[in-house]
Amino acid sequence: MKKFVFELEQLLNLRKYEQDQAQIELGKAVQVEQQIQDGLDTLAQQYVATKELTRGQTDFGQIAKTQQFYNFIKQQQEKLFSDMAKAKIVTDEKRAIFNAAMQKHESLKKLKEKQYELFKAEAKKAEAKALDDIVTAKYN
Repeated sequence: MKKFVFELEQLLNLRKYEQDQAQIELGKAVQVEQQIQDGLDTLAQQYVATKELTRGQTDFGQIAKTQQFYNFIKQQQEKLFSDMAKAKIVTDEKRAIFNAAMQKHESLKKLKEKQYELFKAEAKKAEAKALDDIVTAKYN
């Protein structure tokens, strides 16, 4: 019995490689997004902690320093929001590339499966015909 050979096996392997690379790139983009979100969370925690420390403060110098720190936090927050917007755009682009690569790979994979099923059916027919010929030859 002959062995099943998928003519597009190299292309299937290439598509799988492209899908894996797109998945890696998507993972990197999501990681950048998560790092930015962690930075925003840290700023929020610092803001709350500073607010707790300065509650009831009457020293004008300390209040002025606290206000400067709040302004610094606000500037950092705006920068991180801007970075987050850019990162989300990149992530969406990487996700679209990954989805396209995955569809290409899956379509070739399904084609291979269909061809394999067809190969098996033809092999069964050929085997049945060979057995039929053997039985016919034996009784004739």
